Amino acid sequence: MPTEATLPPIWQALMSLVHYVQRVNDTEYCASCPNCGGAPHQDGEWPDRFRIFCDSHPTAWCRRCGHLLFPDKLDGDPPSAEDLERWRQEQEARELARKRSAELALANLRSERLWEQYHEQMDERARDYWLCRGVPRFYQDWWQLGWCASRRFYWNGEPFITSTATIPLADATSHIVSMKHRLQTFPDGAGKYRYDAAHLPHAPFLCNPDNALTGHVIAVEGEIKAMVTHITLDDGKACVLGMPGLTPGPTTIDALANADRITLIVDPGARMGAWKLTGQLGRERCRVLIPAQKIDDGILASKMDKHDLQYLIRNALPVAA
Repeated sequence: MPTEATLPPIWQALMSLVHYVQRVNDTEYCASCPNCGGAPHQDGEWPDRFRIFCDSHPTAWCRRCGHLLFPDKLDGDPPSAEDLERWRQEQEARELARKRSAELALANLRSERLWEQYHEQMDERARDYWLCRGVPRFYQDWWQLGWCASRRFYWNGEPFITSTATIPLADATSHIVSMKHRLQTFPDGAGKYRYDAAHLPHAPFLCNPDNALTGHVIAVEGEIKAMVTHITLDDGKACVLGMPGLTPGPTTIDALANADRITLIVDPGARMGAWKLTGQLGRERCRVLIPAQKIDDGILASKMDKHDLQYLIRNALPVAA
């Protein structure tokens, strides 16, 4: 079971009013609501309806009941009209700032053509890394995978430097919309993946953007796992998509909107996460494959060929029942 996070000093008085506190990022936490409660979901995930912000305009509010709090008003008194108007304006300003940051980040990515720069930095060590991950040179060039020798990131406010393998993410028109770094070293808890800039969309990895995501789509948890799955299937008509985890966000959900059938390939132990995702996608069109080990590791370890992989996919379990 997860360990409850500790709220920052400005929100310490909330600790006695909320439960299941989780840290979302440097400026946001989530928990149960002090007004309408909240208990663990059937899949074991903790409630996250109550959002607690600790940025330059700290507020806390519930997505379920609309309960709104400020650090200096934790006695449950309803906020005044002035408080509500200020909060509304702050929310609009926060969303506008996020959109502007996303637009600037994408404009910089495209104007600098950063994915091409990283691809040009692929030396033999970088090529060997991708080859060991199951991606031959042809596909390294086709997908313009890359390498960054040194990049600064932050974790808990502290900087760290690492080399990264880079993954450009294109849309259905082959235009780059985002880029992801696979960190080679990272502090405990920091996570192995980062986007090139904040607010870039968490877009799916389309193994073949020329194929429309209709008919049968194979959605794999993780971009590199999707690459290895696509390569092993060796089928130019196959629609294989790499998801940025089991909470992929609206960009991936929208990309799968026109699929008639979706086969989800997820990591071992991800049954509950897969069940939740199928609820978003529509369980009647979903099948789930949970292999004994991560799909790319299994393919490489057992030297699986396309017939072996096709057999596994055909035997993915329907979840509509």
